[in-house]
Amino acid sequence: MKRLIMTLLVSNFLTLLCVAQPLSIDDCMRYAVENSTSVNKQRLAHDDSKLNYSEAVASLFPAVSGSVGGATNFGRGIDPATNAYTNVTTFSNSYGISGSLPLFAGLQGINTVRAMKVARQRGAVETEIARDEVAIETLSAYMDVVYYTEAVVIAREQLEASRRTLELVRRQFDLGTKSAADVAEIESQEANYDYLLTTEENNLALAYIKLREVMNYPQGEKLEIVTDIDLEALPSATSEQALLDYALANNPKIIASRHATEQSRLNLARAKGSHYPSLYLYGGYNTSYYIDFDNKAAYDPFGTQFRNNRGGYIQLSLSIPIFNGLSARSSKRRAANAYRSAQLEQVAMERAVESEVSQTWQQMQGFGKQYVQGQKKVSAAELAYDGAERKFENGLISALDLQTAANTLLQAKSDKLRARLQYIVKSRMVAYYNGEPLVEIQNAEFKIQN
Repeated sequence: MKRLIMTLLVSNFLTLLCVAQPLSIDDCMRYAVENSTSVNKQRLAHDDSKLNYSEAVASLFPAVSGSVGGATNFGRGIDPATNAYTNVTTFSNSYGISGSLPLFAGLQGINTVRAMKVARQRGAVETEIARDEVAIETLSAYMDVVYYTEAVVIAREQLEASRRTLELVRRQFDLGTKSAADVAEIESQEANYDYLLTTEENNLALAYIKLREVMNYPQGEKLEIVTDIDLEALPSATSEQALLDYALANNPKIIASRHATEQSRLNLARAKGSHYPSLYLYGGYNTSYYIDFDNKAAYDPFGTQFRNNRGGYIQLSLSIPIFNGLSARSSKRRAANAYRSAQLEQVAMERAVESEVSQTWQQMQGFGKQYVQGQKKVSAAELAYDGAERKFENGLISALDLQTAANTLLQAKSDKLRARLQYIVKSRMVAYYNGEPLVEIQNAEFKIQN
């Protein structure tokens, strides 16, 4: 019993440790995708497309139906054996099975199956697009939290430095080496940094709210994330043109637009089929049973009648469309317009993806260079601020000059932070355009099948 209790305590402790661990960027994107309402709705739509495909395939097979009927007649009626009027109480029932098979209908059935197959494939790709969009939105919201987390740290450091300077200036004012104007200037600077810290803390709180919203994470629950993100190396092995070629051939948005175009083409072919004659094969088999309650001996028993009353039929039916109120013609025109529109949408999507990939590539290169320059800029600004602080202590510069140096350092740190995080985002997007998934889905339910 003691060993069982100890095992349970250790298990609960380890569970608490696992729950308390901060979520990485991949953890957040995975959680967002698995809990996204838009992704789940798209998954349901994809499931509908699979059902539509199965239904279209089944429509090519014979349609078979069975029937059973029973009736009791009172009073005047017709004897089925003699066709004479009777005035008796009778019972009759019938059994039948029938079927129909489309032999030719302008290939409408075949084209419907092909269109539904493409629609099923399109649904799988659109589900992938929905997942990627949620992951990208989560990535952006996550980076906002990281940015404001570090911005709070920077603002707090500047506030603490300003307070140290204020204490020094006040001591120097008591000694008579600084004027009241110098004290007031540093107090104003300290108040500005205090206001900046409050603003950044509020921005951080709002960023967490946004991240919870994107992840569909309960707002009332605590959310901790990993804010120390490694800077990835610049992917020099991939050129911009190679990236464009791969994206134009494999990007989910382009693949979905191609599926939409192919589906529209097949819908047009199906609409054209309504102008052709249709040939159907029908067949059936039936039997019946009849009895007179007043004279049961006059009729054969059920088994004998069931065998003797059997009958069947085979029928061919040819339907030739002559005039249907311009319905077929209008449907064909609408399908042709939809096909042309899908072609235009495909071209527009290819151009949009091409522009998006080129911009992301250029932004990644630019932010990478800005980060390198930002490191040098921060180092220079720190040296300048240290020098200005010493000069201010010795009375060589004014408080305004010290504040200018402090603001320059603050801006340099902020620019470096923004360039670093933006570079991480853009490099991850470049990897995505090059075929790497934004997030790996571990839940088997979320692995989409065509």
